[in-house]
Amino acid sequence: MTLPSDVDDEYWDVRDVLENLPSGFTKDVEYGLGFAHEYDWLVRLIEEHTTCIEMRFVDGGQPPAVDGETITLGLAWFGALVAELRRIKSRGDHASLRVRRAYGHNQLAEHLRVEPVRYAYGRHVDSRFIAGAALDREEVTAEVAASLVEAVSTHAAEAARVAPARMVALQRDVELANLDHLIEAYRVALDARHPEQWWQTFFEENVFALQLLFGGPTVFVDAQVAIGQGDNRPKGKKIADYLFQNSMTNNAALVEIKKPSTKLLKRRPYRAGIYGVQSEIGEALTQVLDQALQLTRHEFATKSRTSRVSWATSAPRCFVVAGRASELDSDDKKKSFDLYREHLSGVQLVTYDEILEQLKNLRDFLATDRRAGSPTIS
Repeated sequence: MTLPSDVDDEYWDVRDVLENLPSGFTKDVEYGLGFAHEYDWLVRLIEEHTTCIEMRFVDGGQPPAVDGETITLGLAWFGALVAELRRIKSRGDHASLRVRRAYGHNQLAEHLRVEPVRYAYGRHVDSRFIAGAALDREEVTAEVAASLVEAVSTHAAEAARVAPARMVALQRDVELANLDHLIEAYRVALDARHPEQWWQTFFEENVFALQLLFGGPTVFVDAQVAIGQGDNRPKGKKIADYLFQNSMTNNAALVEIKKPSTKLLKRRPYRAGIYGVQSEIGEALTQVLDQALQLTRHEFATKSRTSRVSWATSAPRCFVVAGRASELDSDDKKKSFDLYREHLSGVQLVTYDEILEQLKNLRDFLATDRRAGSPTIS
């Protein structure tokens, strides 16, 4: 093993060299030099898959490079590797402790007259994998997952009859898993600066996120609806992003979306403490209100182009989804936005962040409800 050092022959001391090494090395000359014992497997791994007989460490973050019988590694790269290995060990220790505590709790639960708990896997992928290993539970592959879904789907009616409580719990778990997936996908997308067309497709595939806007029983009718009289060609017609209907009263609702990057307020205040709304927001509000007007005038013709025809235009509700609430980074901006939004007539303005927050709140409510029925130890 070769280590970098900048030494003065007159005052050279091996301890000075060792002091600057990252974790993962034995630094006490009385106990031998080299890798810490817990990382011996790294050496064996290199020996098994290369012809290397020398490890040369250099300053910096250079990744491993094999050249003949020598493998060269940057000390900073190696230090980062060791740091992550130690974090994984720490997560593993915590995962194992959770499993042991839950097991002990459940063994005593009946005798202490307390409720049993469910095993908490943790959120990090390493923690979940290690907890599963501690429980002697196999990792669920895509093939296994598909088989499980098919089995549940095939025997759902029978399972609901034989074990209704378990089926309700399973349904809640599935809803939570779907919500977690949707929330993560939504959160990542918010920071990706996708164009409006991308969001059009996203909401078509995840209609549930938009249904949270309505605060009532609502069903999806169609996307990109051509509103107006005449044939089915969109030319000369108003195009609504989304059409919904109240499932109880059949009243129609229109949703117009803009990008998350759409600015809500003007950059400079109009007067002290007052910010004006960006023109694109005002235009979007007028656009959806005009769509509602045309929908009322041409209800019959528009119905011929939609998959559902039970909706009615008694009093169409209008929504615009645009911008990020995180843009409102001062009390004056929040005040200006709310003054504008809360006094709008006939249309509701909602930011992308608010939809995400509604999804999180629903997830937390379902998770709390699940824990109330089957608590976990963490």
